[in-house]
Amino acid sequence: MDLSTVLPGVLLLGIVIFVHELGHFLAAKWRGVTVIKFSLGMGPEMIGFSAGGTRYCFSWIPLGGFVQMAGDHPNEDGTLPSGGQEQFLTHHWFGRVIIAVAGPFANLVLAYVVMTGMCLNGLTQPDFPNVLGPLPDTSVAFAAGLREGDRVVRMAGKDITSWHVIEEAADERDAAAPLALEVERDTGRVAFSIPADDTRRLLGGLQPQPSRPLVGAVLTGMPAYRAGVREGDLITAVDGKPVRYFMDISQALRGKVDKPVRISLEREGRPMDLTVTPLSQQGGRDQQSAIIGIELPRGMTWKQTFTPVQALQAGFFGTGSLVTSVYSGMWMTVSRPLYYREYVGGPIFIAQMARDSARKGIDNYLYFLAMINIAIMAFNLMPIPLLDGGHIILALLEAVRRRAISATAYLNFQKVGLVFVGTLFVLILSKDLLRPFQRMQALGKAPAETTTVAPTPR
Repeated sequence: MDLSTVLPGVLLLGIVIFVHELGHFLAAKWRGVTVIKFSLGMGPEMIGFSAGGTRYCFSWIPLGGFVQMAGDHPNEDGTLPSGGQEQFLTHHWFGRVIIAVAGPFANLVLAYVVMTGMCLNGLTQPDFPNVLGPLPDTSVAFAAGLREGDRVVRMAGKDITSWHVIEEAADERDAAAPLALEVERDTGRVAFSIPADDTRRLLGGLQPQPSRPLVGAVLTGMPAYRAGVREGDLITAVDGKPVRYFMDISQALRGKVDKPVRISLEREGRPMDLTVTPLSQQGGRDQQSAIIGIELPRGMTWKQTFTPVQALQAGFFGTGSLVTSVYSGMWMTVSRPLYYREYVGGPIFIAQMARDSARKGIDNYLYFLAMINIAIMAFNLMPIPLLDGGHIILALLEAVRRRAISATAYLNFQKVGLVFVGTLFVLILSKDLLRPFQRMQALGKAPAETTTVAPTPR
């Protein structure tokens, strides 16, 4: 295991935890609550220093962090602290809400900053060769004389070098004038003049030549990962149905959610079969759209640029989309825990995903960093004892009752949270530890050769 495997996960988790705890720390300082210790990591202290009455340190167990405030637990005799506003439990309820919310809010702000920064730097978008894909014989493009495999070299007076340039030329064209189009094929260069009335339908029917069904990445924890599919595998058939292009795989999987599917593939020139059980793309609501968790190899790209104002807007909407996605995923996990238990992960799983995203490029890594910040925010705001959401509930309860809860009630509340969070932590960590071994076992079980011959794609 080299540094490039470990560093992306350590860096990502360190940033997320530091920002979360920094939010609590700054809010506590602002409200006048005494902060005893600011720790990255849990357990015994590894290294640290003291300044301004606060101990700043790194601890040995790299599974979180904490901000220890004065009076944040009942006294040993079971009574609440007798201090004033400088202690957490005796601080005004509204201030406690601010301190509790500040950690998740800091993660939300960081996610927005990351998303906006990505846009300011320019987003790397997938691109494709300027070669036409399949054209139905009923399409306007086919009737005009275009054919699959034609390489578009000029459109609307613009030289074409890739597919996104085709899209740019289509947007910039004079819609009232005929479309000048030149393609290259085996017989040479051919020029077309498409009537203005047909241009929109013709352009709407064009698509790039689809990619081969080659596996570029296998997503950790997904069905293909657990079945033993590997990067570089060439998928030739799904349940005996031949696939010619990568997009044919999703069509062949349609309607096969939660059903074992035989995937025929070639690995290093050798044919073999694997059994994969697809997952519903819509969390079980759509039993037709099935996914197994594979991606195309990284191909051509282009960079989409934004003005500062556009970046601020795109960052806002991008962050909002992440919030919606994370809460939707949490709901699906809660509503169907047995179905989604394989796809819930802790620090090790996050580190694996961080490593995989870093290998795909800085954009993917930063996007994953933003998503994990939103996930940490959402999890900590859950109304569960020991979490920030639990502190918020207790503070709001005090506001409604107009008096603090008793030390006994507080301790019982925390005990419930300790059991819940502790059990959840053990389950998640055990799954984190088992997942790599399950992957190794799946790869070991992959047959050397298939017992069936995949049909030739037509």
